[in-house]
Amino acid sequence: MSILIKFVLQNIKEKKMRTFLILFSISLSSALLFASLAISSTIEKGHEALLRNFFGSAEIEIYADKDSPSTFFYTNQAVSVEDQFTYLIGVVEGEAMYRYSLSENIFIKLNGYDLGDLEKFNPLILQETYNLYPFKGEKIILGREDAKRYNLLVGDRINLQINGQTYRFTVAAIAASHGLFYPTGQGGIAGIVPKDKLAAIYDVKARVSKIFAQTKAETTVSAAINLLADKYRRYVIEETITREEILERTRMITTPFMLMLILVVFISSFIIYTAFKVISLERLPVIGTFRSVGATIKMTNMLMLIESMVYGVVGGLLGWVLGLGILLSMAMIIDTGSSSITFNFVQLLMSFGLALLLSLISSLIPIIKISKIPIRNIVLNSIENKAENKRLKGILGITLLAVFYSIPWFVHESQAVLINTLCLVGMAIAIIMLVPVLTNFISVRTEKFIGFLFGNEGFIALKNLHNNKNISNNIALMIMGIAGILTINIISSSIGMGILNFYNNAQYNIEMTHPELNREIEGRLRAIRGVQSTEGVYIVNNVKILEKKNNIGVVYGVDGNNFFDYWSLPLIGSRSEMLDKLNAGRAILVTPRLKEKFSLAVGDQLTLEMVNGNKVYEVAGFVDAYFDNGNVGFVSERFFKRDMGLQYFSKLYIKTNKNFDKVNTEIKEKFNRENIWSETVAFLEDTTIRTNGQLFTLLKGFSVIAMLIGFIGIFNNYLVSLMSRRRSIAVLRSVGMSKKQVLKMLFLETTISGLIGGTIGIIGGWLFISITVFVLKAINLYLPIYYSLSLFIIAFLSGVVISVSASFIPALKFSKLNIVEAIKYE
Repeated sequence: MSILIKFVLQNIKEKKMRTFLILFSISLSSALLFASLAISSTIEKGHEALLRNFFGSAEIEIYADKDSPSTFFYTNQAVSVEDQFTYLIGVVEGEAMYRYSLSENIFIKLNGYDLGDLEKFNPLILQETYNLYPFKGEKIILGREDAKRYNLLVGDRINLQINGQTYRFTVAAIAASHGLFYPTGQGGIAGIVPKDKLAAIYDVKARVSKIFAQTKAETTVSAAINLLADKYRRYVIEETITREEILERTRMITTPFMLMLILVVFISSFIIYTAFKVISLERLPVIGTFRSVGATIKMTNMLMLIESMVYGVVGGLLGWVLGLGILLSMAMIIDTGSSSITFNFVQLLMSFGLALLLSLISSLIPIIKISKIPIRNIVLNSIENKAENKRLKGILGITLLAVFYSIPWFVHESQAVLINTLCLVGMAIAIIMLVPVLTNFISVRTEKFIGFLFGNEGFIALKNLHNNKNISNNIALMIMGIAGILTINIISSSIGMGILNFYNNAQYNIEMTHPELNREIEGRLRAIRGVQSTEGVYIVNNVKILEKKNNIGVVYGVDGNNFFDYWSLPLIGSRSEMLDKLNAGRAILVTPRLKEKFSLAVGDQLTLEMVNGNKVYEVAGFVDAYFDNGNVGFVSERFFKRDMGLQYFSKLYIKTNKNFDKVNTEIKEKFNRENIWSETVAFLEDTTIRTNGQLFTLLKGFSVIAMLIGFIGIFNNYLVSLMSRRRSIAVLRSVGMSKKQVLKMLFLETTISGLIGGTIGIIGGWLFISITVFVLKAINLYLPIYYSLSLFIIAFLSGVVISVSASFIPALKFSKLNIVEAIKYE
């Protein structure tokens, strides 16, 4: 057995190029799995840490909503069940305005706490204090960044306008920018004041605006919520941080990486499989020798398996190192919400397991095939290759392709991620099955034409393509790489085009929000020089459709006569008829996505759950809007305002007739005493494009890596193919073919292979894109696809470039063969 192991290690050492190819494929697949899993947990932990800044260790919160009798409520109902909780902490929330300068007022979100309570669930990191204790009266704690920005020091006295009155507070402490003082980037600052003082200012003594709770170990969160629901029937009781919320955020980022990982693993496994086929054929003489001197089939199989496991172990270890580097790069590019990366032992184990599994399974089929060859045939080198039934294989490939392409059209969105991903893999397998069939079909049908154009060299080149497994493998690798790169680039460019078209549809220049956005605010805005006109909209999220037992993500209450002058959205059907219906009664315009999702038609009636009772709205038509991933509806503001009990607009669109950046600055200056937000459309567009661009830069990097693996695999396959044809090339040379003609023949082979690979690759890319769209829909990403002719042409030509460039060195080398030595080659 020691001789066998020594032989394996010696062979690995000698075949450096092949060893590198196998290890590179295994380690990269392992590394990408580790990085994809770890970036998911890093984003999850970062998002949870971000939320923990505001909720601390609290698991449950109680607060008022629009259906509650009052914003403030008593805590005695919760205290009656306090034995189920580690703590129940009440907070009084409020707002203040601090006049920083003659031209700027700062909005302050006030949190009224007892410092002892705050220490229990969300401790402060105090850096400076001034008469902080006892924490009573007109004292305020500010965050470090906010204090620095507004030149405030401990001991400073500041005038705050609260509830219509002015109060003089002392800065009693400055805390680190952590927890409640974590910067949100949404304008305004946070301040902590004594709870009793804030309650007295609002005249709500003994009442609070929110309760935070943490359950005891023996009490589940769901049971605690049910317990509190009996005590506060008309208030919101919910979990502060839900697993579903975190997964929803991470899934939109990690799913595309998992799809690319599948492509890389698929290409890698194919390369390892072809490499072990070559290894198995090379080992036949040695295996025959071992078998003839007493080695059993089990021992020779073990010989091959040991070699595959060596590759798997080394590749898995290298994958950890490479994966850590990829993870760090991903974390630097993507906003993970965390300053550090997060991974665990299970993720390391899974990536190492993939390396072992990939190596073992990819090598198993060649090993099993070799083990079935009788020793007599091995010794006499009389190994027969059974002819494959190409027709049956072609029929099976077409059938599988049709089945896997059809399934996603009938799968419910909730199951689509897993099933459609499996369909992508199935389609890839079906395409690979069809490669030799299509190659033979094309080579036979074009023999005369190629022979006419390029002479005998062209005719021989096509003959060499016929039933050539190595060339078929090369074409398959090209197809997978081209299809993967094409899919990523089309999807990313479609998102870019979607964002561009979305903002191009905006016929206004500035968006604005205000706590009391009404006609009076509009009048003040129109008085600003440069403001041409304004349009307000009402916006409500997650409006329930009773018949469908589902929600419309966002419903806009709009003035049909004006709204579509601010948003140039394509109306599918008669524009005047749809707008007349929208303005006349309870009608709704929905997007094609909702039309498809809920199987809607014009005239259908939807019962929407409103604040003032359930109301029936009729589908008046369809509007192709990219708002909120297409999960949106538009209704008349007149009825929506009444049905939802709305008092103020949610958002204002502003048209300007001069420099909109300057107008935006003037708006902020005019409303500097009020809690407003305003940004230009150009700024919002640039931010959105930049954020999405970072993600797709990484994905394109993944696809390039996949193509790089494929390129190395193609190079290796061409080298093996020419080695196996050394004798036949020498025979052609001996009967008069020159070196130049040999090169011409070889380059014709690779060029035609590249043309076939490029053609099938762009077809495969189109099929992959079609299924990927269903996967994206399942993660709530509605995406109109914009196909780019230039990308398809580049993908097609890249097949030729990759094929020719990968074969250049092997072809040049074998055109210079020594004829006598090559004819002797067995």
